[in-house]
Amino acid sequence: MNKTTWQRVKLEEICSTIDYGYTTSATNLNTGVKFLRITDIVPNIINWDSVPYCEINFDKKEKYLLERGDIVIARTGATTGYNKIIKQNDIQAVFASYLIRYKINLDLANPYFVFYHLQSLAWKGFVEGIIGGSAQPNANAKQFADFSFPLPPLETQQKIAEILSSFDDKIELLHNQNKTLESLAFTLFRHYFIDNPKRNEWEWENWVIM
Repeated sequence: MNKTTWQRVKLEEICSTIDYGYTTSATNLNTGVKFLRITDIVPNIINWDSVPYCEINFDKKEKYLLERGDIVIARTGATTGYNKIIKQNDIQAVFASYLIRYKINLDLANPYFVFYHLQSLAWKGFVEGIIGGSAQPNANAKQFADFSFPLPPLETQQKIAEILSSFDDKIELLHNQNKTLESLAFTLFRHYFIDNPKRNEWEWENWVIM
C-alpha cells in the first residue's frame, strides 16, 4: 500500500482484525465488565453509566475486550450500520454478538479518520444497498468490510481526524453541560413543587418569575 498518495481502499484492507461479539445475557450486577449492545451505540454518545454488565471468564474477556480506537458496527435490525468508535481507555467492556468489531491497523490508518467515513452519506448509502428492502435488515462482517473510501497518507489522516475530533469533543461537552442543567432544573422543581407542596401562591409566582 502506497503511503505517500491518496488511494481508494476497502475497510478490510486497513483492519488488523474483524470480530463478531460475545454471546451472553446482560446483568445489572456489577461484574466489573461492561457489556456494550446495539441499543447502547444508537444515541449520539455512549452513556457508559447505563451500559449493563455481563459474566465472562478471563480468556473470553481478553478476546472481546474493547480498546480505544476500536470501531463497532451493528449488524442487524433497523440499526444495521450504526457504529461507534471507542474513545475511553479506562473502561473494561466487551461487545455483544450483534455487533462487529473492526480493529484498525495503526500502521495504515487513523481509527478516527476511518470512523468519520462511517458517518458519511456514502456509508449510509452503502448500507442501504446491502440491506435493500429486507423486512429484517442485517449484514455480515464481509459485507461491511467491502466498503471503500479515499485514504490519504497517515499524517494527513491524523490532521483531519484531530480537527473533526475537536468538534466532537465540544459537542460532547455541551451535551454533558445540558445534562447537568437538566438535573439541576429537576432538583429545583422537586424542591419547590413536590417536596414543599404547601408553599403559598405568592412564593410560587415569585419562583416562576425567577
